[in-house]
Amino acid sequence: GGVASTTMKLGCFPLGNITRPYYEPSDRLTKEVSRMLTTPSEMRDFFQEGVYMAPEGTAHQVTDLIRALPTCVEADKIAANLRRENRQPTEEEAAVLDRADALRDVLIQVDVFDNLTDEESREGFVRPALVGTAERMSSMDRKSFAA
Repeated sequence: GGVASTTMKLGCFPLGNITRPYYEPSDRLTKEVSRMLTTPSEMRDFFQEGVYMAPEGTAHQVTDLIRALPTCVEADKIAANLRRENRQPTEEEAAVLDRADALRDVLIQVDVFDNLTDEESREGFVRPALVGTAERMSSMDRKSFAA
């Protein structure tokens, strides 16, 4: 409770905030980091480096998210301009907006992904960890974890 937390604070930081090596980030910093990670930037490229990219045409959630970013950023700019100018989109703008909407509709279906890879969708596939668990369970006297 309150006594324990106060005692811990006094023990760990006897001079209070003066000796604490950290502070909560400001809202400005949080917004800046968020912007750098959600728009094309060197920071995003840094974090994206080394991420597996599936071949074009292969269904892979992370790859699809990464590939959707440029379209979604372009669609956001178009939508902002349309709101600012209070007008309807041109055919080209509408096509970009429609493509971004279609990507969004596919990507937000998080509970629809039954399989992470093509191998998992093959008939008879069993995850390696489950194979090992089944083998261990078959050699035990107990056949389930239930009490």
